[in-house]
Amino acid sequence: MPSLIFSLLLLFFLQLPFSLSSTLTLPLTKHPTTNQYLTRIHYGFRLQPAQLLLDLNSPFLWVDCSTSSPKPTAVYCRSIQCTSAASPNPCLSSTPNSNQPCSLPLRNPVTGASTAGELVEGTVSFDDKISTVDSFLMSCAPPKLLAGLPSGSRGVFGLGRTRIGPMSQISHIFEHPKKFALCLSAKNGMISSGNNEIEAFKSMQYTPLLDGDSSYNINLKSVKIQHKKLPLDELSLSSIKISTIEPYSKIETRVYQEFVQAFITEAESLNSKLVRFPPHGGFEICYGVEGFTVSPMIDLILQSEMVKWRIYGHNSMVKINDEVICLGFLDGGIDLKEGSIILGAHQLEDNLLEFDLGSSMLGFSSSLLKLQTSCSQLSLQGVQSS
Repeated sequence: MPSLIFSLLLLFFLQLPFSLSSTLTLPLTKHPTTNQYLTRIHYGFRLQPAQLLLDLNSPFLWVDCSTSSPKPTAVYCRSIQCTSAASPNPCLSSTPNSNQPCSLPLRNPVTGASTAGELVEGTVSFDDKISTVDSFLMSCAPPKLLAGLPSGSRGVFGLGRTRIGPMSQISHIFEHPKKFALCLSAKNGMISSGNNEIEAFKSMQYTPLLDGDSSYNINLKSVKIQHKKLPLDELSLSSIKISTIEPYSKIETRVYQEFVQAFITEAESLNSKLVRFPPHGGFEICYGVEGFTVSPMIDLILQSEMVKWRIYGHNSMVKINDEVICLGFLDGGIDLKEGSIILGAHQLEDNLLEFDLGSSMLGFSSSLLKLQTSCSQLSLQGVQSS
């Protein structure tokens, strides 16, 4: 039965009209108030623009369709498209019929509010109308679900690992490899699908993505600060969740306490004129900018000692003003359900990430600043070449 569904789904995608492209790049902008990232699409019969909040872990693209005229075409709950969406309860009625819309559970990743939305298909355009696709699957959400999103947002662009996730659809339609790249910077960024030939891809390390829901989680074996391992039992560590919604990383309380103490010790050892400041802006560990000249290196050891995610000062520290700089990690509480660490957007900046959906692997670069480039520069190259 699953093979039949896959064959029918593949046939459905092959019948879609498309124009082949070797790469597709979606520019991102950083919201100045929330420090979250937005992308833009055009959708509907008139291809009206919509700013969408980027969420790496949301499973679908959903948008408020209340102002669309005409509305996108409904997908019914007995259809192949609805089956591919793997909704837990696609037919809400106790007596479903062929004309009942396909229902999808939708969630606001900022507030946690959830509701049911309707799966629809319609025309969607990316790259400021360069790449246009008909019969693209997305979900219409009620306007109330927009509450709490960054100002101007009309919905969520979810990059989660699902069959009808936008990047999965894009890879099918444009015949791209089943993977995408993400690169965030302090002001903008990009998502890229296709045959990337950027030099930074050659220096990547790879680690497995953990099985589970649509989220992106990786192993965490240990944590080192300035090459010294934190005194944590492996049983007290679980995993890392990568997030574009959290502006700054969160660490489970027991790990956070060891992490902070080790960071303070190493920072004081490296900086002879270090001056401690009171907490600022929600950050606990703060110093005077003038005396803070060297930041301790942070290594997240993944599936083995050979594979580590190194965090340098420009990703670990947050400059509050001309006088104060703070450690950009937050106490996530004693029961951080997402794992030991949620790696937030600030820690992802200027790190090139490649999410391989086919092999369930994550590729990650060293900081691009160490390679004399940045995500802003790659974003410009991507937009110019797409």
